[in-house]
Amino acid sequence: MQKQEGIQHTKARLGEVLKNKWKNKAMHGQYIRNIDRQLISEEDTFLGLSKGDLKAETESEIVAAQDQAIQTKYYTTKVLNTETDSKCRLCQQFDETIDHIISACPMLAKEQYIKRHDRVCAQLHFNIFKKTGVQLDKNTGTNMSQNQ
Repeated sequence: MQKQEGIQHTKARLGEVLKNKWKNKAMHGQYIRNIDRQLISEEDTFLGLSKGDLKAETESEIVAAQDQAIQTKYYTTKVLNTETDSKCRLCQQFDETIDHIISACPMLAKEQYIKRHDRVCAQLHFNIFKKTGVQLDKNTGTNMSQNQ
């Protein structure tokens, strides 16, 4: 029993050491620092990853995006220390970071964010109807009881 507790204590201590190394990285530590500052929910953020139903490639892309480790122009300039411009290739106004691409680029806001929003809403609509057992008209996607 005591040996098992010692192993668990060592694992926890090692986990803390690794977390601190991650947190102290200027670029890649942003995500874990945001969790620690409670800017994002730790439980919710890892929920999808903990279910185990994602492909390994998808999971690694999500983690890389959360960690700002995808090769954007900002990453290339600041982390890889290249002599390139870090401005967004679409709007040319702001640094091209993951956060900028996902939610702040004025060029993407005109159309792409709306399309993404609509797709998410359609999926939520479908999931709610499926869970409640409401039949949808296959042609229109509307509640069949309203059509009668």
